[in-house]
Amino acid sequence: MTMNHLLDDARNRKYAVGGFNVFNLETLCAVVEVAEELKTPLVLGITERFYKFVDVETLSAAMVRAAQKSAVPIVLHLDHGHTYEGIIKAIRWGFTSVMFDGSNLPVSENLKRTKELTRIAHSLGVSVEGELGYVGCCEHVDDINEDNIVTCDVAADFVEKTKIDALAVSVGNKHGAYRGTTKLNTTRLGQLSTVVSVPLVMHGGANLSCEDYSNSIKCGISKINIPTDTSMAASEKLKKELLDNPGANYIYLMSAVKKGVKESVRKYMLHFNCISKAM
Repeated sequence: MTMNHLLDDARNRKYAVGGFNVFNLETLCAVVEVAEELKTPLVLGITERFYKFVDVETLSAAMVRAAQKSAVPIVLHLDHGHTYEGIIKAIRWGFTSVMFDGSNLPVSENLKRTKELTRIAHSLGVSVEGELGYVGCCEHVDDINEDNIVTCDVAADFVEKTKIDALAVSVGNKHGAYRGTTKLNTTRLGQLSTVVSVPLVMHGGANLSCEDYSNSIKCGISKINIPTDTSMAASEKLKKELLDNPGANYIYLMSAVKKGVKESVRKYMLHFNCISKAM
């Protein structure tokens, strides 16, 4: 299904859908299996920057097939699309939702491009996520300040003019694995939820506290992206297995990686209040 159908329910019933990026069959199967076990809705994603590392056309076919077979509602989502060409490719491959990330552009240019891509995507029955503000990286611990946080008037105007279906916002969140104490501006988040007519999305959702997740959902977040920990869980599990069993064959290692990813995904889904919401 599309993002607007999935997130409207999350917004109304006060839970968050997990947005999990995958990059091979092991991670794809792991994420879908946990969603089915816990009966949770799911956003399966891949970012445009991975096009040069992964055969995305082939992986997309597997994602489409997994969604068609699944007993839970699944959105196939292009995360952080930056180019018209990359976004159109995802739509042709069968993705039901795309994101145009113009957050590094001046707001006026971001609005212009997002509006045009939304017009195209909506004509093809595909939902669109936009982004406002600056969601930094955890490697740059001091790169978030009040100037980077989205204001209510800008957000409301952006959503009204672009006609997007979901809005990713900067309220102190960062991409990557958090180090130290987070400083989410939940007051601003609550204000944004009041003035913006579409569900809100949090990028950089890895390793927040239980309280952060709960407060963010209460204040209007309907999707939380967890791309970093999917990759980290896979690599950490692989390193551990190679240390414990240096002679392990690749088939065994793939199974171990899948198990590690499932453990990580399950942990997040339990925080998002989304269990059994697909029933």
